[in-house]
Amino acid sequence: MSSSEAIPIDPSAPRYAVIEKLVEAAIERGTLPARTVLMEGPIAKLFGTSRTPVRVALNSLCDRGLLLRFEGRGFVVPGDGDPVRAPLTGPMLGLPEDVSPDPAPVTSQRIARDFETVLVHALPFGRFGVNEQAMADHYNVSRTVVRELLSRLQDRGLINKNRRSHWVIGPLTAREVAQYFAIRSKLEPLALEDSAPRLPARDIKDMWGRLQTALDQGDDLSSDTLEELESDMHVRLLAGSNNSHLLRMVHQSQLALVVNRVFASFIGTGPFKNSLREHAIVFEFIMRGAYEMAAQALEEHLNLAARRTRQRLMTLSVFPEPEFPRYLVKRAS
Repeated sequence: MSSSEAIPIDPSAPRYAVIEKLVEAAIERGTLPARTVLMEGPIAKLFGTSRTPVRVALNSLCDRGLLLRFEGRGFVVPGDGDPVRAPLTGPMLGLPEDVSPDPAPVTSQRIARDFETVLVHALPFGRFGVNEQAMADHYNVSRTVVRELLSRLQDRGLINKNRRSHWVIGPLTAREVAQYFAIRSKLEPLALEDSAPRLPARDIKDMWGRLQTALDQGDDLSSDTLEELESDMHVRLLAGSNNSHLLRMVHQSQLALVVNRVFASFIGTGPFKNSLREHAIVFEFIMRGAYEMAAQALEEHLNLAARRTRQRLMTLSVFPEPEFPRYLVKRAS
């Protein structure tokens, strides 16, 4: 490989592993000459990452004898002569001049969606531990960002801490699904009766339009469309309630909705048409101003959905467990 040729980067590899590979190759090729001083800060800036994965990579290279410690803070490439504090560039590490291996550090808002998707797909398949450092490396963020995200998901009931203060998720069992739906079938109708009269007519019309479009499409719905329709019924329709305590309890009881998201990813959205027709009945009562009837229809929908969801959870048990990122570690129940 020539000194100007970029090294292929595996986007699924942990950030520290990518950095270690590139620095090692640069030393071997001579683009990082002997006695070059390496500091965490400049390398982190070049990679658009926090210092943590850089520190892990450089310590590993030092342990392997490819780097030496320098003045107690940095590292230096072994060799004869005086230390050289030359500015680092992408090409020195085998990176293209105009492309870095990752964009600027991401925030918890940008990784939350992906992480939540991983969690909901893992819940039906057992109990998992979450390794904070591995997760930080995977998403190229600091552990502070990871902890903030985990704390928010803990408030929603998606993740918890065990007796040793380790983050754990799952398993979501049929018994838990039944318990969640028992709560939802009582609380969501209450929230709906309080919320629906307060919602702008345009919002109701928009949600009704999305539902009708989906029903007219037949069975060819995307999982994103299905999730939006579920949010219309179980989040947006209830959001107008002035009872913040009720809404918080409703939100925390909706964990069982993840079964539908996982089921749709395996089976497709066709089996959800009956559920959407039940949504339509609720909306029809709302648009007529019959809010008590709408609440009753929602309660009946949730009772029917409870049975369907338990069956779907049983169906998922026959599928092979998906491959999850390395920050999720399978644990005994």
